[in-house]
Amino acid sequence: MIFNCRRKFLAAALAAAALAGGAGTACAEDTYPNRPIHVVVPYTPGGVSDTVTRLIASKLGEQLKTPVIIDNMGGANGQIGSAFVAHAAPDGYTLLVVVAAHVINPSLYPKMAYSPLQDLRGVSEFGAIPLLMVSSAALPPVSLHEFVAWAKANPDQATFASSGAGSGAHLAGELFAQTAGLKMSHIPYKGIAPALPDLFSGRIAIVFDSVQTMMPQVKAGKLRALAMTSGQHWPAAPEVPTMAELGYPGMTGGSWIGLLAPAQTPKAIVDRLSAEVRKALQAPEIHGKLIEFGIDPVGGTPEQFDAFMRSESARWAGVIKKANIHLE
Repeated sequence: MIFNCRRKFLAAALAAAALAGGAGTACAEDTYPNRPIHVVVPYTPGGVSDTVTRLIASKLGEQLKTPVIIDNMGGANGQIGSAFVAHAAPDGYTLLVVVAAHVINPSLYPKMAYSPLQDLRGVSEFGAIPLLMVSSAALPPVSLHEFVAWAKANPDQATFASSGAGSGAHLAGELFAQTAGLKMSHIPYKGIAPALPDLFSGRIAIVFDSVQTMMPQVKAGKLRALAMTSGQHWPAAPEVPTMAELGYPGMTGGSWIGLLAPAQTPKAIVDRLSAEVRKALQAPEIHGKLIEFGIDPVGGTPEQFDAFMRSESARWAGVIKKANIHLE
């Protein structure tokens, strides 16, 4: 009899503890945030990802009524900062901003300290970053179709530059060569700026880069704008056709930037953050500034962002395998 009473008491105590624990979790989520939020940018200060994050973080701080602090943790193509957040407490107070390299890295690096798609989850995509394909004005082609014909006739001169092996410009060039059936040589540089003199002279035939970087050179007559990888004509270059309308729909896309959280972060917190990001992106001052930066504001739900990242991972894995790209 005493034994049965003790069992009943223990069961009641455990049930009460479970309810209390659930209430505590719900309470923590209901009062989120109640302290500063840290957003890790896994790159050095001053770059596009850093600038965009600071812009949006300022707005999020206003909306959430709590400081949103940016922590730069550069290194290993974004892996150092990303690993830190992947292993951080999943409480919504340590977040991560990533670009396309986030889902490309697993195909380039055989050993990583975390799984980009399993240890982290999407919150919301900040925006898409389309690329502008430009060719040297010192070369004959004046359109994309003319360039393809010229490159097939002159494979020894069909070169493309990038800011380094495995970079977005490198992979875009490889995808274009594969899509158009071209044999092109990749010439890596330590950044796009060092490649410009060779591009101006015609030693380098083409490069894929941001609109804001390349359009001034196009307007100066040193380069020719052949096509955009955006889904629609870009406001800063409305006269430039898209890859899709020129017959290369597989070239639509480019880079992107978005916010992630540790995978086990409660759904209520992730959904709250996602809604706040979407609200911030709709603010005229944020939306307009992103367009100036060459970024198309996207937003979207956590589920949409996760699905997009899985799709991008598979897409670029195929390009990398076909091009036989390996990094240590």
